[in-house]
Formats: sequence, C-alpha cells, structure tokens
Amino acid sequence: KGAKWGINFPDDPDFKIWVWVDALINYISGLKNKEKKYWPADVHVIGKGINWFHSVIWPAMLLSAGYELPKKLLVHGYLNLGGQKMSKSFGNVIDPIELADKYGADSVRYSLLKCSVFEDSDYSEKILIERSNNELANKLGNLISRVSTLVEKDGLEKTENKLLKKLKLKEIESLIDNYEFDKSLNEIFAFIDICNEYVQSKKPWETRNKKVLYELADSIKAIAILLWPFIPSTSEKIAIQFGFKIDYTEIGNPLKISKIKKVDTGFSPVVNVVTSGDACTVPGAGWKSRGAAC
Repeated sequence: KGAKWGINFPDDPDFKIWVWVDALINYISGLKNKEKKYWPADVHVIGKGINWFHSVIWPAMLLSAGYELPKKLLVHGYLNLGGQKMSKSFGNVIDPIELADKYGADSVRYSLLKCSVFEDSDYSEKILIERSNNELANKLGNLISRVSTLVEKDGLEKTENKLLKKLKLKEIESLIDNYEFDKSLNEIFAFIDICNEYVQSKKPWETRNKKVLYELADSIKAIAILLWPFIPSTSEKIAIQFGFKIDYTEIGNPLKISKIKKVDTGFSPVVNVVTSGDACTVPGAGWKSRGAAC
C-alpha cells in the first residue's frame, strides 16, 4: 500500500500488485487451454534463494483459487565458481552453450548432473574437463571401445550374464526417484569400473572367449539405458551399434546377438595446452574438430 511505482490494483489504485503475485500466476496462465494436461505439475523445481515465494506464497495463492498443488517441490542448491555463487552481477557466469559447442552437449550434461542437486556445488570448465577425461573418456569410452572392437573381431556367444548381478539396479532406481542424480551416476560408474576390471581379469583379447564378450556387451546395454537420461546422444549411438532399444524394461532382457562394429563414443581426453603464458584447452586426437585451437 502507498507504493509510488508498480501495477495498480484494479479496485484500489492506492495498492500496487506485488511482483511475485504477477510472476507466479504465469505458471498457470502460461498453460492457457492446456491446464488439464499439464497441471498440477509433477515436480516444481526452484532454487533455494526464492524458496519462500514458491513453497509458501504460491501454494497459498493456488489453494485460494481452488487449484491443486504441485505433487512435489524440489529445492536445489547453487552452482558456485571458486566457492562464490554464480551471478550476472558478479560477472562470473559460465555459458553452457559455449561449453556445449566446445565439448559437446553430453559432456556438459554429465558434468552438471554430477553436481549435487540439494547442496551447493563448485563448477567450472576445469571440472567439466576432469569429469569428461576421467569418467566419460577413460572409463565409459574405454570400455565401449575395447569391447566393441573385440566383438567385431570375434563375435558373441549367448550365455547367462552373471556380471550384471553386480549392478545395484534397485539402489540406482531409488536414488533417481529421490533426485540424487550425482549418487546414481556414482553407482552406474562403479559398475563400469567392475566391467573394466572384468575385461582386465578375463583377457578376452587372448582367450577369444565369446561368452565373456557377451556378458560385457549385455552389461553395456544396461549401462547405456541407465545413462540415457544423462548422455542421450552417446547412449543412442551405443544402442544402434549394439542392436537394442533404449527402454528401461530392456535391462533385464538378454541382448540379442547381432553384428557389432567398433563404437566411437566421441569422448577423447582433453589436454591443457599453455601458449605465451596463457592456458587454454584443446581436445585430444579423435575429438572430431570440437574445440578451438590455441
């Protein structure tokens, strides 16, 4: 009341409409004639800095207007750069489009989703590179490349996949249902580590054991399906080459034997290059022209 600037309340110009009231209504008004299809929202996602308006003011407005509340409210933490919250006013924001152009969308998606949803997390181009190198290139990429190369050469023989029993599927499902994406990725990559260790211990390049290769190929199917929400382009590329559908129900179905060719996931190590005292990053060999030269 008495504010000199703002949108006048229709019945009393001495009152101004609070900006949050006008802004929050857009969640409903923006749906126009599609309210029945999209409302109530399954999950209302909001940053912790404006939690009050979305967990108190907005529900009160909805209830007063006779609308159902969102089914869940997910309040996430901040992405920090060097311990400081990213902010346009601080001038420390990172452009995800530039990162995607340089490293590929899947690398950006993965590196961001490895950050905690509920706690504040540090993020930077350096962190993206470390995660892309250590996990996507060295672990996932190495497994896919080695197994697909051997399968292309030696083929597969169907057998029971005992290796898949080491995948903690129920735990991963629970973590994803609770929006703990970083922890679910940790479990998926723990299984990738197990698969890489299995390659090393069984030495299929020496034994030419088609049953071992089948266990690994069938396990890769499960890995790709689980990773699809995080790195969809890569998962779909693997699915095409290994001959399976990206469908969660397919995890428990044995992989059908087909002709498999070597898969290039597109993840190659990114190396730091220092020129004239300035550091820059360029992709390693095989990166398919992503990134700029120093």
